[in-house]
Amino acid sequence: MPSNSSFAEDKMKAAIFCVCLFAVGVVILSNGISSLMMANRAKSWATTEGTIISSKCVDYSDLDNGSSYFTHVNYCYTVAGKSYQGDRIAFGYSGSWWRRPNQKIADRLSSAKTVLVRYDPDKPSMAVLSYGLDGSSVRTLFIGTWLLLVAAVVLLRAVRSRGTTGKIILFWGPSGPKIIPQGVGSIVLLVVTGVVIGSFLNLMIDCGIHIAMVTR
Repeated sequence: MPSNSSFAEDKMKAAIFCVCLFAVGVVILSNGISSLMMANRAKSWATTEGTIISSKCVDYSDLDNGSSYFTHVNYCYTVAGKSYQGDRIAFGYSGSWWRRPNQKIADRLSSAKTVLVRYDPDKPSMAVLSYGLDGSSVRTLFIGTWLLLVAAVVLLRAVRSRGTTGKIILFWGPSGPKIIPQGVGSIVLLVVTGVVIGSFLNLMIDCGIHIAMVTR
């Protein structure tokens, strides 16, 4: 059985980790809510015709974190006789590690000659092509909520632990912080479930992104 001082130290490490995880979750969730609010606000913005200048799916390869894909778009539009250029597809869109959904967005934009651009009447330089809830917003809201839930469950387990069961060991390994849960199957299940759902949402980020094409 570990000593009281050792057990108290383990609890402190777990608490610090949970606070950091909670802070990250709050930031991500706040960004998701902010993006969703802007996406809903864009529904009532003024509209004008725009022309797609370029659209392509870009692969950001990273040896440590793998590949991440993002659709880059550039379009031009005119408001009150003044020309503007925009590059925002939807509020909250940030790509994903799956190429397919991002490539679908890029192909949709490439096939469109003229699109409907929504712009802020008070700030015409702020424009977007799609509005409302989409896959990227759902993913961001889920990740933020999931991190808060994981932090809460881990902290609760650490507080209730008596040193014999449900112990949480936190230490720094060669690649960063590590957690070894002992007797906390619910935490492992929560983490695995979150990763699976997060992967699925990454595959569905193009859902809800509707590009309005103008036909003559």
